[in-house]
Amino acid sequence: MNLPFAMAIFGLIVSAVFAFNAVRELRRNVPGHSRNAAMIHVAMVSMLAPFCLFVVFAYAP
Repeated sequence: MNLPFAMAIFGLIVSAVFAFNAVRELRRNVPGHSRNAAMIHVAMVSMLAPFCLFVVFAYAP
């Protein structure tokens, strides 16, 4: 397994954790800093996950 592939898999795992926590926080529907951070994390996941998938497919062994 080469380094870009491994880092893309790691990025997908991190994105999944951030997405899970963000969705959990958004379901609480309590206004405040945590809700704003969750909305930013959803945006971050929507940009990072496709790039990680591209790297996985480009460097797949």
